Amino acid sequence: MVQLELIDIAHKSYLDVYNLRNNVLRFPLKMDLKDEDLNDEKNQFIFIALEDAQLVACLLLKKINPSILKLRQMAVLPEKQKKGLGSALVNFAEDWARQNNYQKIELHARNHALGFYAKLGYSKCDGEFLEVGIPHFKMIKFIQEDQTV
Repeated sequence: MVQLELIDIAHKSYLDVYNLRNNVLRFPLKMDLKDEDLNDEKNQFIFIALEDAQLVACLLLKKINPSILKLRQMAVLPEKQKKGLGSALVNFAEDWARQNNYQKIELHARNHALGFYAKLGYSKCDGEFLEVGIPHFKMIKFIQEDQTV
């Protein structure tokens, strides 16, 4: 059974979140999160998926302004990908954002993740750009009925 939670950096699972992000998102690019400034993460919303008490997926939501969040650092254990865990976690985070009156979520998607986010209702809104040395696209999703933001 999968358990979805909202945590903060003081939570016992935060180190696992850090390690999962490093292993999935940075090490394949010959990079390391220890080289990045993570101080702002104390102000971000960290969502996790646990399966049998093991961290299997995570994502962060960063407040851009009172109505917009940025989804960042989405990571799923490679052996757990394509099993619905990432979608469940994004949906959980979106539900939380809706309940907290956010209107829109934006993100920067790597090329291989475009289809995943498109299936969840995100739309490309800009051209390709480089981030962490690889191509990305900005995507957005309006999460409230009133889509005027």
